[in-house]
Amino acid sequence: MAVTPPVTITSVYGNTPISVGVSDAIGFAIANTSGTPQTVSFTDALPSGVSLDSPIGTTNTTGSAGSACTNLSVTNPTTNQGSNPGDTAVAISVTVPSVTGSSSSKPVCTISLSIVAANASGDKALTGESFQSVLPASAKATPSSTGLTVLSNPSLTFTTPTNNQSFYLGQVTDASFACAATDPLASIDSFFGTDDEGNQIQSGAPIDTVDPGAHTLEVDCYSTIGGGSVTQTVNYTVGSYALSTVKVAKTTDAVSFRTTVPAGKLSAKLLYGKKVVGTTTASRTSRGSLRVVIEPKTAGKRILAALKGKYAKLKLQTTFTPSAVGAGTQIITPAAPMVLNRTVKLPLL
Repeated sequence: MAVTPPVTITSVYGNTPISVGVSDAIGFAIANTSGTPQTVSFTDALPSGVSLDSPIGTTNTTGSAGSACTNLSVTNPTTNQGSNPGDTAVAISVTVPSVTGSSSSKPVCTISLSIVAANASGDKALTGESFQSVLPASAKATPSSTGLTVLSNPSLTFTTPTNNQSFYLGQVTDASFACAATDPLASIDSFFGTDDEGNQIQSGAPIDTVDPGAHTLEVDCYSTIGGGSVTQTVNYTVGSYALSTVKVAKTTDAVSFRTTVPAGKLSAKLLYGKKVVGTTTASRTSRGSLRVVIEPKTAGKRILAALKGKYAKLKLQTTFTPSAVGAGTQIITPAAPMVLNRTVKLPLL
């Protein structure tokens, strides 16, 4: 009849399969039924391509006996110094109290270390984990019976926008990206884009071109099992609108300008300090040029008539709000209207 050794060491992986670069854990369950505390030490060489993760995250938990394992030491077996992320083997020493009675079949001590795999093993489990220098000599060390399966991460194809691409204000441009599983055991759980303003962007839906300035679009892709993921971020910029051909009519006090804008609404004001001299609005249903004329109203003419000197400095303030792009849940509205200010010199006749 087989004799159960007084000290047993068994390793097990926290999760399998996992994906390349995903943190996992390897646990060592140590049971001692010798009747006296035992100082157990061993070296465990991890399978090829597996190493300690950063942070290593050592944990030491007490088992069913209720007596703590003490004097835990986790070192690099080559240098005899503390373990570091990237180590492919670990030396462990711990004092384990004895378990008797009904708890004799249960581990009294469980030590866990964070690990990560750098290479995919496909649909085959990584093996080759080996125990060395096991003390006491009567102890039996058993590597994980299942091994560790490592899946490759999904792939991401990002077509539009391209990195550092530029768009004019309101240019309707649909995002284009795709995610695919690269491992036969996995499939795609979800993939989506998120821009810098928190808009959720699906492939085929428009990106944010109604807010001028610098933007980012991040796409995340997740596999169904193993925790595999891939992320890619692109930067792009959106131009604004500008005023051109700003003119002041000498005889009518009217101020005019031109601008090129997408679909949206523009309002313009002439201000003397905080007093409104004249206002007007204009709109477009598609991208094109606008010619805007602002003429002082009756109250504005009174303000100008009361001024002295040859010229009056007025502020030309324009506010443009682009129309939203997209539809339904994929509609993107401007975060805020765009405001431009210019100073004009109006002749006082």
